[in-house]
Amino acid sequence: MHGAGADSDAASLDSRLTTHDSPVAAVVGAVQQRYDATTDFTADVRQEMTVASLGKTLNARGTVSFRRPGKLRWQLGDGSGQLIVADGTTLWLYQPDDKQVLKAPFQSAFRASTPISFLLGVGRIADDFDASLDPPDPQHADELTWLKLIPRQGDGTLGWLRLGVDPKTYDIAAAEIHDQVGNLTRLQFANFRRGVGLDDKLFVFKVPDGVDVVEAPIGF
Repeated sequence: MHGAGADSDAASLDSRLTTHDSPVAAVVGAVQQRYDATTDFTADVRQEMTVASLGKTLNARGTVSFRRPGKLRWQLGDGSGQLIVADGTTLWLYQPDDKQVLKAPFQSAFRASTPISFLLGVGRIADDFDASLDPPDPQHADELTWLKLIPRQGDGTLGWLRLGVDPKTYDIAAAEIHDQVGNLTRLQFANFRRGVGLDDKLFVFKVPDGVDVVEAPIGF
């Protein structure tokens, strides 16, 4: 998450890390502090989803906007692709091609134990995940520090998460979400802007005419 004051913020985070912290605890603490200090952000996102059952990879580009607490807008494509909107209470997943929108309570849709919860501001790394340092991704070998996060709760079917962290700013520059059936979603973020004062209107979803609304199951 880059933006004005990034260097000073990172220096402040560095000063809070003690020599008593293990390497992984130091990174976890710094990432959490950086995320907690972020009131809102926007970024470009590149998504690569590998579907295990089909043996194919789907690519998409778009934008993501986030504002605390629990407000999200995730738009892929040129406006005709998938749209995810959370207003802090309800989460909407709109698939234009299917003329259908899934609706779910935000907190139940993304519980703290699900791998993506930290990215949405629901989970806390130290409380909800077992963290370890992971080998660098070949695509970012000289750039990022990688954290592997395994949910502490659940029966092992929830999947797990890798975060690619900028070692200078502790921003999240990339993520990998591994689910229980072998699917892999890779995310790369660019053009981060923090503290831009996002308008609430950005996180309001209006159901288009002719679109069916389906109540999604808990934890979908």
